[in-house]
Amino acid sequence: MRRRPVALRFVRLDERVAAAAAETVRQALACEDCGQQQAGGLCEVCGYRRRTETLTVETGLLAATWAAVLDDRDDIDAVTAGVRASLEADIKHTQREFLDSVQPGELDTDPAGAASVLAFATLQTVEAALSDYRSNALERLGRTEEADAEARRAYRTEQGRRWFRHNPNGADAIAAATKAADTVRERAAEYLITTRLKQLREQTAARTEQAPAVPWTDRLPELAARPLHTDTGGAVIA
Repeated sequence: MRRRPVALRFVRLDERVAAAAAETVRQALACEDCGQQQAGGLCEVCGYRRRTETLTVETGLLAATWAAVLDDRDDIDAVTAGVRASLEADIKHTQREFLDSVQPGELDTDPAGAASVLAFATLQTVEAALSDYRSNALERLGRTEEADAEARRAYRTEQGRRWFRHNPNGADAIAAATKAADTVRERAAEYLITTRLKQLREQTAARTEQAPAVPWTDRLPELAARPLHTDTGGAVIA
């Protein structure tokens, strides 16, 4: 078995030492968002918040792919604002259920843990909504003129296969043609989602560069200030 050169082993050891030192420095960094010390640059709660905000924006854009005129900024804003309001209502409901499920004073023992649970529950609420909105977008875009045209073309192509020419309207031909049309319709809807989301993301990115970011807690001030429990002095972290 060949041994590695001594110089190479020392170089790799130095790299590991440097990486470990860099990780130690990183772990010592305060959270960029809330200032919590020893948070590795971003604490768990703020990490959940950032992900929640990202998915909230994405959910609004998904709705806009079919519900808004893509070159009408006001229309897009109206759709995304409506989605955000709906998500915020769902988040309030989720947090209220959590607060009602705990015993008085229970959250006092671990306020940081309670904040993390609430932030994670918020994220899960938005993740579930995102999945529902995507399914709805697929269904809606699957009924557009573009998807209809592709589906009809696929139907006729399959129905016209040589093995169906003797009976193009038979049960086997109709079943195969319908399956082909459904598959193509779904692919067309996926393509429309992809292309429209790309356009909307580019528009959003361009606008974001021109406007300062608004903290999540500024959008939900009533949740940020709400006590964890009537007998608890902490604050809900959305």
